[in-house]
Amino acid sequence: MSEIQKRPIEQYLDVASISEAGTSERYQRASSPHTVFTWWARRPFSTAADLISASLDPDQTAEESKVLDPFVGGATFPLAGTRLGVKMYGMENNQLAYFTAKALLDFSRSAGRQLRHLLMLEGRNVLDQLKSETGELYPARDAENIICYFWSRSATCTGCGNEMPLQKRPWLSKKAGRQRAIVQQPDFETKSFDVHVVEATSEAVTDHSAWSGRNSLRCLFCGQEYDRQQTAELIRTASADKLTAIAKLDKRKHFLPATKPQNYITDTAAERMIKEDCAALGLQLPDVEIPAWSGITNPTVYGHDTITSLFTERQLAVTTRLCRILNERQKTWEEKYGESQSKAIAAFLSGLIDQLADWNSRLCMWISQNEQVGRGLSGPGMPMLWDFVEIDPLLRGPANLYGKLERIAAGVEQIPTPADQEERITRGDSRSMAYPDAFFDAIVTDPPYYDNLYYSILADCIYAFKRMALIGSFPEIFSEPRTDSTRELTAAPRRQGSPTEAWTYFSTGMTQVLREARRVIKRDGVITVCYAHSSISGWSSLIAAYVQAGLKITQLWPMTIERTHRPRSMKSAAINTSLVLVARPREAASAMGLVQDAASTDALIKEALDRAAARNWPDDVAATLAFVSAVEARLTQFTDEMLSQQDTVNSACREVADRIYESIPEFSFSSR
Repeated sequence: MSEIQKRPIEQYLDVASISEAGTSERYQRASSPHTVFTWWARRPFSTAADLISASLDPDQTAEESKVLDPFVGGATFPLAGTRLGVKMYGMENNQLAYFTAKALLDFSRSAGRQLRHLLMLEGRNVLDQLKSETGELYPARDAENIICYFWSRSATCTGCGNEMPLQKRPWLSKKAGRQRAIVQQPDFETKSFDVHVVEATSEAVTDHSAWSGRNSLRCLFCGQEYDRQQTAELIRTASADKLTAIAKLDKRKHFLPATKPQNYITDTAAERMIKEDCAALGLQLPDVEIPAWSGITNPTVYGHDTITSLFTERQLAVTTRLCRILNERQKTWEEKYGESQSKAIAAFLSGLIDQLADWNSRLCMWISQNEQVGRGLSGPGMPMLWDFVEIDPLLRGPANLYGKLERIAAGVEQIPTPADQEERITRGDSRSMAYPDAFFDAIVTDPPYYDNLYYSILADCIYAFKRMALIGSFPEIFSEPRTDSTRELTAAPRRQGSPTEAWTYFSTGMTQVLREARRVIKRDGVITVCYAHSSISGWSSLIAAYVQAGLKITQLWPMTIERTHRPRSMKSAAINTSLVLVARPREAASAMGLVQDAASTDALIKEALDRAAARNWPDDVAATLAFVSAVEARLTQFTDEMLSQQDTVNSACREVADRIYESIPEFSFSSR
């Protein structure tokens, strides 16, 4: 058998150029397939393409190469590889991510070159119908062109029965020369609050909210005080949303107080529309509970414990009406265009549901610096907002659906077309792969980052509504009321029982994935993984998995695609410095002479620090490289039983970290 040669990624990687291109891609507004559907923690396409290309055998054409991504997520790596001409395969457990990947890689191909044109044509028809049928939800839409509604939470004092404003974000605009803020002014005679929109500087905005501490309240009228527990109970049982201001649009935004909320809200119409649409669809509103994880899903602490509770009645009414329209139009599309194109149109226009769920809920804050709406589902968890903005998504204001449609259509045009018709995206668990031995030339992936993001919780907020529109056309994907979290490979102490059990679950799961990767990779293939974390447990669980899976890390490369600058402190930079870990089966690495006698911890640390210094990499990068290199060497001396014990593994990791600290005093990990 011929000698195994190093792949380009094991010899050289222009990390500076890759980092610069990746950061640039993240911060530009250019259209890409990422603009079509919502998913989280996606790598830049330029980064994915560079890693795939460098992981391949240079003596083999791209068309001859087969590459697997066992954690498809938002489909970045399969799309990037397809653009290179590589035969990309992917696995994904989560139904929403699987649907996203299937749409981008398979449904788009079956629809043909007319897809963008059809999406714009049929999408405008959908939105025009939605605008017409939701007019009664917005009484002042046509007369006043109101694009945004600003809400603040208020509680009712149990002592005197009067209002207690919970406003925390009063600013409407911080643009120079047009600063505006909401002030709720107390009237001690009527025991109520009058709302004003004032021209203000930061010193002029008076806070009359009931907050007396971070989690405690005090009534302004009777002095009743509430501790943290009492505050949470009061808000759960005796609070409501209060419309405080509106934004009108002519040539620019104008902010006005909502002195007569009844002129802008019709709750009865929303309730009626929801009932009509659910009856027409033969479905109920999604009855999906949000796990009560304080610090991660904070709205549950205050009574928002289901997906529907994250939306106002009007927001729900608009979303359910969109689902109904998409559902009913699929029959017409099938008659006009045929089954394949009909499914593709429905799939891609369902991206409008993603946008509504993400940009029009009680989780969406107003960004006063640029007068825009912030995403509600940006992750890693769910914030509790005391002030949120609601948009009219059918007017030409922030995050409107007509603009989103244009971005969806433009993104679709950027989807690469494979040379063949084989469908290579599979729904399944990567801990057990249905591929033959030695099948892939490379595996390139971006796995879950331990406990950084709980995908299924966020995905449910989109999937549950998308299911209402698409269950008829895609029953095999949308049969369940929520996405499957039982096989989600994340460390979740609240799900697995304790931090130790969560560590074991993640490390064991990654070991199984990497063992399968080792089985399906060719003898001369490489396994390339992007990973980042800021805690010892986040790193120790992964490195232990590499060792238990019989893999040898043959190269490490840093990338800084998450940030625009590079701070010197690991405290702020550990999560921002991603590492590319290149590995091979240990027996292949040994045959190449890459497995040597274990060097001392100090020698490995010095080697990594010298390498970083020679390339002028900053201290945070140097420390991370040294940590991974030295820890891997230490753990190869452990038995499988020792590698399965978090305390034993973490103790070794802390010893390594302490030695690095002697050279780089700023080096540290987070406490979790």
